[in-house]
Amino acid sequence: MTEEIFEYPVYVSRESGTSKPLLLFSAKATDIDRWVGVPQRRRLSDSETVGWQREESRARLRELAHFFSDERNVVQNPLLGALQDPLAVTFVEDPQHPNFGHLTIRSRSVDGLTLLDALERVCHRLEERVPALREHPLDLDRRRAILDQARDQNEGWHTQFSDEEDTDQEELAPEDLSSDSETVEQSVDLTSVLLVEETQILDFYQELKIRASILREMVPEQRPDTLAGFSIDAMLSYLRPIVLVDGQHRLHGAVYAAQNFTRTQEGMELAAEGINRGEDPDLTNRKVLELKARSLPISLLLDPSPSEHVFQFVVVNQKATPMQPALLGTIVSTSLSKEETEPVADRLRRAGIPFDDSQAVAYMTRSSDSPFKGLVQTGIGGDASGLLKWTVLKSLTAIFRELKGGKLFGQSVDFADLWRRKLLEDSEFVSAGQTLESKQIIWQAADGPWRDVAIKFFWEIRTRFGDDDQNSHNAWGNTNSNLYNKIHLTILSADYFQFLTDRDLTLSSVADVTETMDSWLQGVNLQYFNRDWRVGLKKDQKAVRERWAKVWVEYRKDPERLPRVENYKP
Repeated sequence: MTEEIFEYPVYVSRESGTSKPLLLFSAKATDIDRWVGVPQRRRLSDSETVGWQREESRARLRELAHFFSDERNVVQNPLLGALQDPLAVTFVEDPQHPNFGHLTIRSRSVDGLTLLDALERVCHRLEERVPALREHPLDLDRRRAILDQARDQNEGWHTQFSDEEDTDQEELAPEDLSSDSETVEQSVDLTSVLLVEETQILDFYQELKIRASILREMVPEQRPDTLAGFSIDAMLSYLRPIVLVDGQHRLHGAVYAAQNFTRTQEGMELAAEGINRGEDPDLTNRKVLELKARSLPISLLLDPSPSEHVFQFVVVNQKATPMQPALLGTIVSTSLSKEETEPVADRLRRAGIPFDDSQAVAYMTRSSDSPFKGLVQTGIGGDASGLLKWTVLKSLTAIFRELKGGKLFGQSVDFADLWRRKLLEDSEFVSAGQTLESKQIIWQAADGPWRDVAIKFFWEIRTRFGDDDQNSHNAWGNTNSNLYNKIHLTILSADYFQFLTDRDLTLSSVADVTETMDSWLQGVNLQYFNRDWRVGLKKDQKAVRERWAKVWVEYRKDPERLPRVENYKP
């Protein structure tokens, strides 16, 4: 691969005595597009990447391209960039003019880059961020699924991978792992650390490594440019020397405006003139493209830390142009490893970003221990219909984590808060605390007792009342059902704390959750939610919420017979 070199005079700005310098300069949009990466949080096949930018809006790009086609129009705010490959970026201050300097960016051309090369280079980048990834074995079940997917997409592959080859690999892998107990232990530790911190990095790394392993087994001449949704273009964002923190639509809108010019009569005539002079057609087209390419202002932060990149992105987008809570929460809680999260967590909290809420919800949506796994909106394109809203699960987790919000609709008493004040001090879960305040801090830590209690509670609700058939009236995973929705999950949570408070019951173990729920639901018909209440889809109304809360509590206290269906409709 060849290397392209870009050089720019820059102005150096420092906002404080301890902050990293900002380099302010201008560059052609078409040049920026050759050395900047835009890591998007999106789905490739059925897998998530670890980027944080939103997926591009085609409509917005068209609008910006039209805007930039008028040379009188100017966008003042700069693109925000940061270092991604420090070795490819050199900055030298001007000794005679301290506020000025010279920036050099070296970007490798993608000509000749194979998908295997791209996958291996991205893996190396991730290993530099989280060294323990190197110790993690391939997920063989996931590898089989990806291989099957690749075969379905490429019919000729059936001849390249025999069933015998797959079987041999599956037989060898367990022996390799069992021969090194230390490696197995490290892998388990890594998994627990990454899953506890809700990071998506491990899963993304697995997707990369698995595809790379499949490609290595193929004859080089037969290796495709796309494998099970992963392409070279999708990997480039992680390999560029600069990462774009903010401004992807402005950048690509300006590039599209220049590309549109090349298709005009004037643009085609200029290209024809160059070709007639004997110039290389590709070089001529690039010259015409750059002729109308705008020079965009850039603010480059000389900091290669992924945690700083995520921090800057979240602050910009939450403080200036808020994004939907599901995507913000997904990005905040799953883009960094544990080590990368710790230094930025307090800064996010002080900046008013709901970091702890995001961590709590992300665990509930991604951990295999959780009854909500895969059943909550992520804000990423491709979310299925009927998933629980991120904000709803946030409010449900708050009832258990913060012990607030446990109110039955139509009532003013917060039973979760009442239980906290009356009975939390007696819990063995928080016996290490000396005061109610210190006990509450223990309770609501990211991996505190609240999480096991909440997970056990909702698993019991799912197991006792729910059905995995998404067409049933009591479906778990479909918000159109009577059970899996904001109203009833809130009612059940609040009523459980009402029961604990009325009976003066604390919780000192996960087993206590099951035992107290047995008493709470004694005599209750587990088919309570499995009937057609004929309420319709507009359930989240004040009258409906209050009616459902009243019907449930009265029935739970006297469960001799199920309520009449017409009682659910106000």
